[in-house]
Amino acid sequence: MTMKWTATGMRLVLGIIFLGHGISKLTGGIGNTADWFVALGLPGFLAYMIAMLELVCGTMMILGLLTRLSAVGFIAVMIGAIITVKLPAGLLGSNGSPGYELDLALMALAAYFIASKEIGVGVDSLLAARDGDAELAAAASERSALSQPSSVA
Repeated sequence: MTMKWTATGMRLVLGIIFLGHGISKLTGGIGNTADWFVALGLPGFLAYMIAMLELVCGTMMILGLLTRLSAVGFIAVMIGAIITVKLPAGLLGSNGSPGYELDLALMALAAYFIASKEIGVGVDSLLAARDGDAELAAAASERSALSQPSSVA
């Protein structure tokens, strides 16, 4: 029971962090973010794609909806951030540039949700419980039918 609430808390924190980053890209001027991407040698449209991924997947992670798929998206974004921006600064950063330690921590947290059966309380768990109940009911009905004596004479 405790693991369920721990996973819920971890999922909420991960979702809020990514949602916050998506919102900051929009409120800070998505055009500015696109220009920064271009300055890094990346296509500007990628800024829009990443902002949308952070917004949509952050929201889905908070709701516990398509949790594993959202986690895969987060890991892809973090790998891209490390390779394109943070790798030269090292793990802890240097000369005022941030390192990639937070990116690794967020990737590890996202990887938990890909690998674990426990994703906490959310839409996914509600749907799984509903589907599980239907399977249990079907199995019980089948057992009941098999245990009934045959009326063949």
